[in-house]
Amino acid sequence: ASRFDEQTTLVLTVGLLGGFTTFSAFSAETLVFLREGRLWFALLYVLGMVVLGLLASGAGFWLGRVTGE
Repeated sequence: ASRFDEQTTLVLTVGLLGGFTTFSAFSAETLVFLREGRLWFALLYVLGMVVLGLLASGAGFWLGRVTGE
């Protein structure tokens, strides 16, 4: 028997596996750029993805506060 209800188990599973696949795709794409000798593009890609991810997270937190959720 699970410690969590069905919905909680689904959210945790999808969230965890979704995070792994997203990170795997990000890593694989970066490695392809590096193998192709596109060092600067790989660097810009990594920095851009991290910065955009942080900005999107910040926007989500801000929207949550503004809407009172």
